[in-house]
Amino acid sequence: MLIRLFSALTLVWLALLPQSSSANGNRQDNAPETIQPRLVVVIDDMGNDLAAGRAALKLPGPVTYAFLPHLKHTISLADEALFRDKEVLLHAPMENSKHLPLGPGGISDTMPLEEVKARFAAALDAIPGVIGFNNHTGSLLTRLRPQMDAVMEVAKERDMFFLDSVTATDTVAWQAARDQGIPFMSRDVFLDHYQDTDFIDRQFRLALDLARERGYAVVIGHPYPETINYLRAALLTLAEDGFQQLSASAFLLQQQALGQTMGAPHPVAGPAYYPN
Repeated sequence: MLIRLFSALTLVWLALLPQSSSANGNRQDNAPETIQPRLVVVIDDMGNDLAAGRAALKLPGPVTYAFLPHLKHTISLADEALFRDKEVLLHAPMENSKHLPLGPGGISDTMPLEEVKARFAAALDAIPGVIGFNNHTGSLLTRLRPQMDAVMEVAKERDMFFLDSVTATDTVAWQAARDQGIPFMSRDVFLDHYQDTDFIDRQFRLALDLARERGYAVVIGHPYPETINYLRAALLTLAEDGFQQLSASAFLLQQQALGQTMGAPHPVAGPAYYPN
């Protein structure tokens, strides 16, 4: 559904974007002014803990939430996210380089490609209101083009978009999405691989600096108390600080309206950190 909406809604976005003026006062076509720096905030690992998930869902603004499939609290929390008008993604478990347990619905590198497709489709089916997905771990699987092509075939059939969590520097997942015409984006900053408020603050400010420099930043955090407490306050000041907060799908839509294509990820991971 999302991909089919892109063309029509892009016209709406283009109509709403500010236009620059020529010397004689006439508006110039296809010359939008520079827009505010944009920030996309995604909270991963939803579904494990009911209380932590509910606290995360109360974050202000258009936060996007990525849910692990087939967990005890996934459906109820996804339903609550939809009730709160929040965006719901599948946080798809994928094989990691250390072969740590994947949890329910995980996709391994040893599965036949048809099983990869079936597992991924079942994970999408398990989450109410899902409109896109990102990878959970996946430092091995996101480097394997046949498996990523299989996943993206299902994603294209379902009109999903993709957020590459960039858990491997040489991920090919974004390329597989691009080559199948799937809207995609990539993570720039992980907020909380250390659950420390000072560290989270440094990472968040790093994301804001990137957004000022490049025009946008995509950050991923988790429903840790330290992260949620920090974001509860930090997100309230974004607008007065000159930033635009967007959901993942709204960001992709805006990128298309601006004629800006997404390319290879350039993550700012912190101190040599890439999760599995």
